[in-house]
Amino acid sequence: MPRTTAKKPLKKSRSKNAKPAATAAGEQAHPQEEHPSGKATGYAVGDLVSHPMFGDGTVTAVEAGKLTIAFKDGRVKQVVDYYVKRRQR
Repeated sequence: MPRTTAKKPLKKSRSKNAKPAATAAGEQAHPQEEHPSGKATGYAVGDLVSHPMFGDGTVTAVEAGKLTIAFKDGRVKQVVDYYVKRRQR
């Protein structure tokens, strides 16, 4: 069956790292400030945590809401801080 309406043109989207275009006066437009992803994690290297699937472990690195954890069984995993709970020492 043939198309009865014309196709709409696709919108062009800017990539995340694209810089804004210059203004008509030749001035550089103000770039948007990059905001850190979400709130601070509240975890530090050395904190004891518990994960519902992987069990207990120790935080070895913290990066933008993700924790690298060394679990007691020897596995090292990177997980989102939402899924772990802090344990008492």
